[in-house]
Amino acid sequence: MPAVSEYRGFIFDYGGVLVHDQSEEDQARMAELAGIPVEDFTELYWADRAEYDKAQLSADEYWHALARKAGKFLNDGIIAELTELDNQSWMRFDSVMWEWLDQLHGAGKRIAMLSNMPRDLGEALKSRTDRLQIFDYVTLSYEVRAIKPEPAIYEHCLEGLATEPQETLFLDDRIANVQGAELLGIPGVHFTSRDEVLLRLGAPLDALRDSLQRSESASQ
Repeated sequence: MPAVSEYRGFIFDYGGVLVHDQSEEDQARMAELAGIPVEDFTELYWADRAEYDKAQLSADEYWHALARKAGKFLNDGIIAELTELDNQSWMRFDSVMWEWLDQLHGAGKRIAMLSNMPRDLGEALKSRTDRLQIFDYVTLSYEVRAIKPEPAIYEHCLEGLATEPQETLFLDDRIANVQGAELLGIPGVHFTSRDEVLLRLGAPLDALRDSLQRSESASQ
């Protein structure tokens, strides 16, 4: 795999790359709130997720559809709680990755985020955090009505980032999304392990951790 220095642009997935994956405990909490066995809930959670990410379903429509398939009814209060728990479950930031983003940006690299994401999570990120401000460009599925691995969403991000496909590295934890990028001439990395990927790219993992530790100590 070419080293970091060989790319001018970087496109990062969000869930599973820049934030930790949603946990089994997160799913269990939502399942309990909805009154649905967790095994059934997990399957139903993903069943209409693509439509939710594309803004073809609102939060109310998404959760009502999930409940209806389970033979349940969810009132407005429960839906609001589920939406909030869902948002929180995708906002556990991997500090090492964000430190690397900062260093890439400081080195003059162009960086973008490309994510399948529902409106509720995207708007929560924008209103509650400043995380998206580091990027030169951000493409979110609900804003463009397309999801990975559809070509249109990669093309939208690449155009905004203003880099050529071959000089841009795409990182995603789902192989189908990596393959979608590669079909457009964008080199891809299947993000299976943060430490492994950073080491393979020649990123200074130990230095990132040291810098992060110094930063955290200074803020205490």
